[in-house]
Amino acid sequence: MSNSTTNKQTSHNNFFCRLTQIEPEEIKAALLAFLFIFLLMTSYMILKPVRDALPSDWGDVSRAVQWTYTFIFATLAVMIYNYFSSHISVRKLVPRVFFAFAISFMAIYAAFKLGVDVSLLGKVFYVWTSVFSLFHISVFWSFISQHYSKSQSKRVFSFINTGASAGAILGPLIVIVLAEAISIENALLVTSSILLISLPIIALLNKHFDAAEQRITDSEPLQTNPFSGLSQLLSHKKLMGIASFIFLLTGVSAFFYTTQSDVLAEFSRAERKQMLGGLELITNTLTILIGLFVSNRIFQKLGISFSLSFVPFAIAGLMLLLSANPVVLFVLILVVLRRAGNYAIVRPAREVLFTGVDREARFKTKPIIDIAVYRGGDVFWIWTIAFIGDGYLGFSMAEKIIAGAVVAILWGLTGMFIGRKHDNAEQQEASEQAASAELKPCKSTS
Repeated sequence: MSNSTTNKQTSHNNFFCRLTQIEPEEIKAALLAFLFIFLLMTSYMILKPVRDALPSDWGDVSRAVQWTYTFIFATLAVMIYNYFSSHISVRKLVPRVFFAFAISFMAIYAAFKLGVDVSLLGKVFYVWTSVFSLFHISVFWSFISQHYSKSQSKRVFSFINTGASAGAILGPLIVIVLAEAISIENALLVTSSILLISLPIIALLNKHFDAAEQRITDSEPLQTNPFSGLSQLLSHKKLMGIASFIFLLTGVSAFFYTTQSDVLAEFSRAERKQMLGGLELITNTLTILIGLFVSNRIFQKLGISFSLSFVPFAIAGLMLLLSANPVVLFVLILVVLRRAGNYAIVRPAREVLFTGVDREARFKTKPIIDIAVYRGGDVFWIWTIAFIGDGYLGFSMAEKIIAGAVVAILWGLTGMFIGRKHDNAEQQEASEQAASAELKPCKSTS
């Protein structure tokens, strides 16, 4: 390679490192992880606008029933995943998860083509897509976080997470352009194909991390007890704190989801798909900008406690303002702001928390929190909203938004608490490392 080519490459690397805060030796893994999550999110986001166009035809109680089914099947999926994680090495488990989802979507596609009842398959599609919506990202971050330290994750994770936003832009863009052609069955076929394309990326990441770390970190299965993840959740305050944070996050999401569905009820299903696709495009463009230029700098300068609490508190204030005039435009603007803040700041910040736990918690407890607790929270909150809404108390939309603001305040307080614990642990580790370095004898220079 000529000197001029080398200089150009070095210049590009320097610019990339300044932009992202990523060190030169971390670039390859970061780019591969970026591509991996990009493919995963593209596959899901093709399904999401199609899925989200369905609930506007349902009432509060009907939505609650579907979310209950989602929780049941999500919990079963986590149990199956934990069983196999106890018997299969992680390097084999991760690609098999995505292969299994690809096959499952192809099976639903085949059922559509065979003429199985469309109404039933629509509900199956809604539930299984909702399970996938959490599973693929949880498994991805479990796989990635095992290779990064606390300090590295604060620099690298926000960039990797922008890959999710890039994929989340491409998926809805496809839906917007091909709104009429992207039927449920076609979306399933495209998603399956993209999931299969992601499998070689997993192999490349395994190979890279093995070489970089000069050892195989995940070749052995985890503990054979399939309930060890649940046991850790119940016995560790940090994990319970994260679970509480996720539970309250789902509460805020549920209030937004029902409000969004209510204000879009007057539009046709095709119009909803296009509008929701447009919201995804705007949200994820904003997420990328925040992720590249803001998030990692917030993590490093202001800490994880601030990162986990700022967005919830800001959303609580905006929800109280929205309650005074909950018209369609204001609702959709706040939906974009909440989701961009959650994706760009809260999501990578909460993944940083898992760099401070062991592999057992990362691969077996994390899915319980990310999927079972999340979907359990969905069920609790959607039935709560149904109860206070058209199910019994008859709360107006404005009153439901105020109730959501109260949940957002509790969410912020929880984030502040668990983030402070993480920040304190990181500072203590840094102090111990500094003290250890000072105690090491100096090498003789003679």
